[in-house]
Amino acid sequence: MIRESVAILTLCALVNLVSGGMLEGMKEKFSLLPGLLVMIPALVDLRGNIGSALGSRLGSALHLGVVRPKFVMTKVLKENIFSSLFLSVIGSASLGLISWVVCLVLKIPGVSLSCLFFIAVFSGVLSGVAITFLTVFISILSFKRGWDPDNVTGPVITTLGDIVTMSSILLSVVIW
Repeated sequence: MIRESVAILTLCALVNLVSGGMLEGMKEKFSLLPGLLVMIPALVDLRGNIGSALGSRLGSALHLGVVRPKFVMTKVLKENIFSSLFLSVIGSASLGLISWVVCLVLKIPGVSLSCLFFIAVFSGVLSGVAITFLTVFISILSFKRGWDPDNVTGPVITTLGDIVTMSSILLSVVIW
């Protein structure tokens, strides 16, 4: 367990530098859309939390034999995927609204509800779909290789979630 965890955590720490670099590259966007400063930490955390919860559920299901280590859509796998995607949509929409309210309370100028809501939902759904399917893939692959998905999936998905979410936010800002 220690060998698996140390290797994975070291790799994740190094890869997280990419996410920090992406955030650094977005500094100019913050002056145009200051509400992003309110929303980004919550959106990034949301992806990691939902992905890690899915990974834990899949790890338990794989150990119990409820889900087989094959890339086949079973009823249990479909329900878990649907739940994660549903949480991504509801959580992202809520964060868009909450970010707007926080911006109003803090009197942050130039922030519209439609802008924050679009960025939150679009980036949330896009990254939610990607992270959900990456979580399924990593859980099954790690189990097939004899690794405990609980030791692998959580750190890997939170790291990938940071990168995928930051990319999705950047894309949604460009589209907006």
